[in-house]
Amino acid sequence: MSPDDFVLALRALDAPVFLDDHGIPSLLGVEFTATTSDGRNVLVTQLSPALNGQVTDPDAFVRTIERGGYQGAGITESGQLYFLELPPRGVSLAQRLATAGPVPASELLAIARATTGALAGAPPHGVITPAAVYVAGDGSVSLRWPAMALALRAAGVDVATLATALDAALYLAPEVLGGGPFDTRTDIFALGVTLYTALTGRPPFGGRTTATMMAVVLADDGAPATSATGLLTAALLRAFEQEPADRWRDMEQFRDALAPPRAGAPRLPAEPASAARRGCAGTAGIFIGGGLVLWAVAQYIS
Repeated sequence: MSPDDFVLALRALDAPVFLDDHGIPSLLGVEFTATTSDGRNVLVTQLSPALNGQVTDPDAFVRTIERGGYQGAGITESGQLYFLELPPRGVSLAQRLATAGPVPASELLAIARATTGALAGAPPHGVITPAAVYVAGDGSVSLRWPAMALALRAAGVDVATLATALDAALYLAPEVLGGGPFDTRTDIFALGVTLYTALTGRPPFGGRTTATMMAVVLADDGAPATSATGLLTAALLRAFEQEPADRWRDMEQFRDALAPPRAGAPRLPAEPASAARRGCAGTAGIFIGGGLVLWAVAQYIS
């Protein structure tokens, strides 16, 4: 529908929304800054034709969005879906990477702790990428588009379209790409890949080889396990394991793995027992072929 028709549809609502601009392209469609009739500033996103065209159950989209903490959602008479949200505070990790490059380990560790804390005990977020994690000047973290992926899936949008629209293919857990549901462990995978990307400037390329190379690329010479780099390395290696059972059990456990150990308290294992059993022979080979691994890393980062 045309922007003018969309404006009229919004103003016909019980709580009218007045668009303040002509909209700009966003990951999900066209995003407008707007003001409600009671003076609140909001963002209104009109879903893109690619997403809107796949929706077979618009009511399911609206119901899921309304449970996700948004300011509202709706369907125009022509079938156009839109949603309202509060403007995010701060700068996204994607913006930070584009303007300043990778985030130092000490700074990212604080961001990781705040993000896992914000997600602990919460319903599944769905899709977590550097574009969705916002960091404010006071260090607080917020995640944009909570439950959006769940709402789109419930409305009939397929995973491939969803991954393309949200630029999230590299951040979706293997089981989601295979058609499985979003849950806490798929969030842990996505957050692990997001934090790895923020730390290194590039997403991991998948598989156990990633874990091997990451351990070499990230670890400082002689870095203690309690350093920012050491804590992040151990926590992230387990976060984006390919098998859900091998990841952290929940966000609370992920958050605890990012905290310095208390005196006398045992550390959570970075490697799950099942992965350790699978990798015994491979680990021996890694140590024996350490020179080859270092050479491969040098080729990878050059």
